[in-house]
Formats: sequence, C-alpha cells, structure tokens
Amino acid sequence: MLCDLLGTSESGHVRRRGFTLIELLVVIAIIAVLVALLVPAVQQAREAARRTQCKNNLKQLGLAMHNYHDTHGVFPFGWDERETGWQAMILPQLELSALYGTLIWAESGLGDWNAVGSPNLTACEKMIPAFRCPSMAVPGHIDNESIPGRSPVSYRGVASSIAASDDASTIPAGSGTTAALEQATHDGIFFGCSNVRMADIFDGTSNTILIGESFTDPTYVKDGQGMDYWQFGSPQTGTWALGGIGGTEYSEFVGSTFGKINSRRDPTVHGVIMEMSFGSWHVGGAHFTLADGTVRFVSDSVDLQLYRKLATRNGGEVVGEY
Repeated sequence: MLCDLLGTSESGHVRRRGFTLIELLVVIAIIAVLVALLVPAVQQAREAARRTQCKNNLKQLGLAMHNYHDTHGVFPFGWDERETGWQAMILPQLELSALYGTLIWAESGLGDWNAVGSPNLTACEKMIPAFRCPSMAVPGHIDNESIPGRSPVSYRGVASSIAASDDASTIPAGSGTTAALEQATHDGIFFGCSNVRMADIFDGTSNTILIGESFTDPTYVKDGQGMDYWQFGSPQTGTWALGGIGGTEYSEFVGSTFGKINSRRDPTVHGVIMEMSFGSWHVGGAHFTLADGTVRFVSDSVDLQLYRKLATRNGGEVVGEY
C-alpha cells in the first residue's frame, strides 16, 4: 500500500506515468476536429468583414456621386469621346484631387490612356481601394492593352436594363433584345456622354440602382469576351462618337441588368451577356448603390423582371420587395 502511494514498485523502482499511444491518438483526433470546426468560422468572419468593407466602398462612391451632382448639376457620364470613364470624374470627391490634376483631357498624344510616358497611363496603374472589393481574388495589377500593371476594379455604373452587348453586331442571337452599349441613349444613369440629373430619375432615387458590383475575372474568357473591368480610361473605346458607333468594351465602365446577377457563375449563359452582367465574389448576390445613396445586397435569385426594373430611371414601373 505504501509503495502505491509513493508511486514505487515493491522492488523500489519508480514507475513512470505517461500517455499511451491510444490516448495520444484520441487527443490528436480531438484537436483535428476542433481545428476543422474553427477554420470555417474564421473564414466566415473574415468574409463578413470583407463584405462590410465592400458595402462601405459602394457607400463612399454613392456619396462621391452626390457631391459631384451637387457641384455640376448632373451625374458624370459613363464614358466620353476621349476614352474616359466615370471613375476619373469623381476623383476630387474621393479626396484624390492631386491624381485628378495629373490627367490630360485629350484623345491624342499624352492624352491617350496607353501612351508611354502619359500621366493617364500612370493613373490606370494606380490601385485605389475604393474601387476594389476586398473579396476579389484578382491581382491588383495586370498587364492589359499596352498598360503595364493596369488596375482592375469591382464596381461599374448601371447603364441599361436591356443592353445585351457592347456592340450591336455581337448581340447573341435569340437574346430577345436589340440594345447595345454603343447606342447613344439608355434607360439607366450612365452611358456614352450621359448627363443625367437627379430630377430625371422619375422612378424615384430609392428604386433606381446607380452602381453595382461586378464579378471581375480578367483570366476568364468565354465566347471571345473577358470579364475584365478597369478604371479611368479604356483605349478600346476609342473612335466612339456620340450618335454613332465605333470602338468597343464600354462594359469596362458600365453594365446592364439584362442578364441575371452572377451570370458569370452560370456556364449556360453566353459570354457576351456574362460580360455585361453584374455580380460579385461574395456568395448569393451582389451589392448595389441606389441613386439615393443607400447600399443594398441583392440576391442572385431576385426576379429577373423586377431586377431589370431597378435599372431604369424613368420606366414608370412599380418596384416591389427584393
């Protein structure tokens, strides 16, 4: 009895106590289960934080749009005849006046967006957090269209509810529409040389979407179309003129609600319509800034007809719950 209390055997040797192999394996198994439970929770928490930051980005862009409208009496154009996109126009409202001041407003010489030595090209290379969803799993700089280190973006202006392509010549057969972005006027807020006022939004600013997320993925190409969206300037839009046609890739700046949200995730959708559509790197839908400045997450299961109504500024439709 005394030997047992002292932890010694009758022969006087000290007994060494420790884990058996089975006990060690059980402990390892428990730790593995706990890690397996913890990792998804951590990932979900991080994604929730990224979604919150994305929503905040769109809120800041909405405020910048309102401040631009207060100053100029209109929203900025979707793009213009100098290959310039709407993002360049609101740089002062995003406290980036210094960058805005470097831009050359001409479609020739150093005003070209991919001209060597051009400050415009340098601006295209600058990654601006307000234009980028933190969930976007795409490098911050990609060589594209003679622009080294061009910076992809996550947010585009809403141009139309019926446009299915950049160019009328590439509208997919059987799509049920004849509208393309190159046409002069659309039923949304941003298009070529647009100058839409708040007063022109007859459907109500709380019922009209202004800016939407896009599933940016420059490495993915389908039907000859890449899911690439960029900031400030697009060399491929060159030769476009108001009232005419020419150029292409206006979808680098603006999109359409003709295709469903997250069309990029549906392999049955034609690549041309994929490129036009809004979506996100989040699960289940995408964020949109409304014309009143609020931000809503819209499910990708939203009724398509209702979703299209949200893009029109003066369609006279009644928008229900979404």
